[in-house]
Amino acid sequence: MTEQASLREQIIRPSVEEIHASIPHKGVRDLLNDAKNIQRHMNRELEDIETSEDLNPEAKQRRAQEVIGRHGPKIAKAYQDAREKVEAAAESSYNFSLPFPDRKTFDQAQVKDTSEMLAVQGEADSIAARIAGKSLQEITKELSRHPGDKGIQATSSHSVDALRSEFDAAMTLGGVEGRVRALGVARVCEGMGLPLEQIVEHHRSQVHHNALQDARRFESALHTIPSGKHGTRNPYAGNTRRRGPSGVGTYANTNKVMTGGRPQLFQKKSRRRPWK
Repeated sequence: MTEQASLREQIIRPSVEEIHASIPHKGVRDLLNDAKNIQRHMNRELEDIETSEDLNPEAKQRRAQEVIGRHGPKIAKAYQDAREKVEAAAESSYNFSLPFPDRKTFDQAQVKDTSEMLAVQGEADSIAARIAGKSLQEITKELSRHPGDKGIQATSSHSVDALRSEFDAAMTLGGVEGRVRALGVARVCEGMGLPLEQIVEHHRSQVHHNALQDARRFESALHTIPSGKHGTRNPYAGNTRRRGPSGVGTYANTNKVMTGGRPQLFQKKSRRRPWK
């Protein structure tokens, strides 16, 4: 990357504060603001300890630990709660961005009962047989044994158009039949390792695109929220030298934005799908 390109990226890259302010979830924004306010208050108390001339290093360490013990758990809890809410909201928004028959979305596509689950599995096997001449179980086993086989990858690529046609039919049918077929398509996509988004995205309306944008905002925000799991460092622990303001605080240097590439939350993380 050239120096000019790097400078351009820095200019257009939003700050952590801007990312947090754009999170489309008031509860998350409130939690982050609470954590930051408590953090600032704790930092002021630690700075007062640092500048005190009446305390020796051992007393400063003890006082600092008292301050950290009072405020640190609250900061950690707020960040942990915020991350949980962001992850859940990102999942929901992404599923809401995937169209489903009868003007619904995959966020509303949970299998209702055992009877429907069996119907969906039967439909998935039928779809797999139509597009690949094999059962879904056979396809899944073949992919697991030879994940990098180019022939299998070509077959999967060729299957995209067929799966799109199946989903188009589900959208046209609607009702119970359309619902079961759409869920069957989703099951086949999962078995073949194909992203469902690639199959359904041409049915997206502006509402779906808005939900996808929200999901991306949530994911960007997730990379900037501290985990809250590492606890607060005592700036005097194991070191009796004065450290100054740079040694004060816990999360001051942890809010680093991770950028670049396609969002990973919906690609690599293994989680229960709503249509299963």
